[in-house]
Amino acid sequence: MRLTGESSHQPGSARLRQAAPGEDMIDPNAEAYTQKARQNLAAADTARAAGQYDVAASRAYYAAFLAAVAALWIEGIRPLTERQGTLSHEAVQGEWSGRLVYRRKLYTPEHRATLYSLYKWRIKADYHAERVTAREARQACQQGRQLVQAVLGRLRVDDRLEESHGTEGFGH
Repeated sequence: MRLTGESSHQPGSARLRQAAPGEDMIDPNAEAYTQKARQNLAAADTARAAGQYDVAASRAYYAAFLAAVAALWIEGIRPLTERQGTLSHEAVQGEWSGRLVYRRKLYTPEHRATLYSLYKWRIKADYHAERVTAREARQACQQGRQLVQAVLGRLRVDDRLEESHGTEGFGH
């Protein structure tokens, strides 16, 4: 049984429904999400190289988040949206770690906490006076890259992201 997300428009509520007959297992939006993940990873690398560590950490999180969204779509799980139409970060993190990593074992256990770890750095970067350090930004970019690569690898993308440029080899 394939499941899809359905939002009740109440914070913290997560319901799933069975996919409609004939609904594609791989949604065409998955490619758009992987493309956005690649773009955010490239932006994270560029920001880190420029010493913009807060921006790097924030973009690294979004790269991983969007890759996780693509992975969920591909597995037939439709991420929940909030009232304003944005994807629920809590729901995506929970479905990624709980369903794709822990239950289905589609990704290694090391990836289970990655989104949450990156999310904490993004919150620090975007909402707190304290700055993300160069070390934290480097770790965020590495973790984001590893998660994006894992998802792309699962999609059988043979090219790998290069550390220095982020998106080379993807035929933009």
